[in-house]
Amino acid sequence: MSNKLKKRRLAYYITPHGFGHAVRSIEVIRHLLSQGPEVEIDVVSTIPEFLLHQNLTQPLPLRAKQLDIGLVQQDSIRFDLIATLEALESLHLNQDALVSEEIGYLKNKRIQAVVCDIPFLPFVAAAHANIPAIGISNFTWDWIYEAYISSDSRWSVLVDWIRKCYQKCDLFLQLPMHGDCSVFPKIQDVPLVTRKAQREREKTRKILNLDLDQKVYLVSFGFLDLEETAQNRVENINHAVFLFKHPLSFRFSNGICLDDLPLSYADVVGAVDGVITKPGYGIVSDCLAHGTPIIYTDRGFFPEYDILVQEMGKHLTTVYLSSADLYAGKWKSAIEELERQPRMVASLPGNGAEVCAETILRYLNWL
Repeated sequence: MSNKLKKRRLAYYITPHGFGHAVRSIEVIRHLLSQGPEVEIDVVSTIPEFLLHQNLTQPLPLRAKQLDIGLVQQDSIRFDLIATLEALESLHLNQDALVSEEIGYLKNKRIQAVVCDIPFLPFVAAAHANIPAIGISNFTWDWIYEAYISSDSRWSVLVDWIRKCYQKCDLFLQLPMHGDCSVFPKIQDVPLVTRKAQREREKTRKILNLDLDQKVYLVSFGFLDLEETAQNRVENINHAVFLFKHPLSFRFSNGICLDDLPLSYADVVGAVDGVITKPGYGIVSDCLAHGTPIIYTDRGFFPEYDILVQEMGKHLTTVYLSSADLYAGKWKSAIEELERQPRMVASLPGNGAEVCAETILRYLNWL
């Protein structure tokens, strides 16, 4: 029987940190399924299930299992480093049981390969199960956590442990806008993974019932709780309309909830005048794919932040909005500043999902 007729089973592990890792992983998964119709994929993560439903046309098994911590978030911007450290220490103490469980899962489900973005323990389990493991990311958790050692030496042991896990990776696909990923033995650079609008700007605006000259901004956060005073300030920016999607919920009259509209997130990003967000790989990539300006806020000390801000500034029109002003609803000055600037045209290749999928399948000899 030829390779193309055999069923191939792959486990795709996704960190629950934010939505960006999930969104780009889903794009890679879509291309894996289209390029390798014999491939069956199990997603292993504690990401919200609605992300799979919204971005995939076919249901996939989702096994709710957390094998990394990321950062313990208080909301989309603020995180708790002490709680993160304690959770990671607990994971470290339980690593043997967790790895043993994953080995059993990989063998019982007859998984033939593992892809990670970018939990570290699955690489250890895959090595013990004698199956190939491929990583995809623009950063690694050892690089992120290393930045916190100077303020708390307890991070050091954990960083060393994570590095040993990552060294079990057989191939790492390094995305643009990356940090130090040199922990991996074998690295291959790949293009930006992005989502692309399926509708033209005019058609999206028509579905939104908005004129082409109406100023429209997408508010893009996983969680943002604005008090009534802040929402009143946003409502008083009466020349603009603000779009948002679950899990966000706002009450200002110039807001439109996208939940019941037949629009993809990429459709919306491609049709707005700007996105109000924190710099994260997923939303920055979407904006780069469509040349959409960004009003960005700070997010605490997170090493990826500076890299993303630098790359955004090279290719997109951007304006900074402090987190204090964000929570206070004082967005008007940043919006007016953005509207005064000419719109830059981004020109980065965004076919990373297709390239990653093909690279994975060829590496596994599944094409």
